[in-house]
Amino acid sequence: MAFAASLAELQAEASCPICLDYLRDPVTIACGHTFCPSCIHQRWEGLQGTFPCPVCLHHCPDRSLERNTQLCHMIEIVKQIPTSGSQRKLQEEIPLCGKHHEVLTLFCKKDLELLCPQCRVLSDPQDQPLIPIEEAAAIYRRMLKFHMEALMMNAEEYEAAYNIHEAKTSCRKRWMTKWRGKLEDDCKELKSSLEMQ
Repeated sequence: MAFAASLAELQAEASCPICLDYLRDPVTIACGHTFCPSCIHQRWEGLQGTFPCPVCLHHCPDRSLERNTQLCHMIEIVKQIPTSGSQRKLQEEIPLCGKHHEVLTLFCKKDLELLCPQCRVLSDPQDQPLIPIEEAAAIYRRMLKFHMEALMMNAEEYEAAYNIHEAKTSCRKRWMTKWRGKLEDDCKELKSSLEMQ
């Protein structure tokens, strides 16, 4: 199972974050992220001054691209690894932006929605506090874990209170049964005494 997960992760790392296909003639930009040259050129088309990374939003000072020959050879090897049906299904389920048909890589903390880098370029950065989707997932995982732990503690407390209540109820029922038996005995004794008189 761990091998399959590692294999899937390796295949994902060999993919371009923009087109989601295996990297073709990979190039690395200033921040260290790697893309197909055609994808990154298309993304930066029409931009001047600084060029944002589609993954981490780091502003690259220029359009300089470093060809990554070693990664190119590694991708050729990864392409030869057969993909299972479940991995193919997972790759097909990657969410895309409805407007720009690009991978949703950013999370807006204000609107609680996923955005693609193109949406980021078109939006007001001060108005929308954006973070990478992986960071948002980690934050919300921690929040979910915290709330789940709190709920589990509450559930344990309620269960303990319920058990105490059940024990008290059971004790009262036993006392009522005993008291009812004594009362019935007293009534019989009183009735017998009256009959004798």
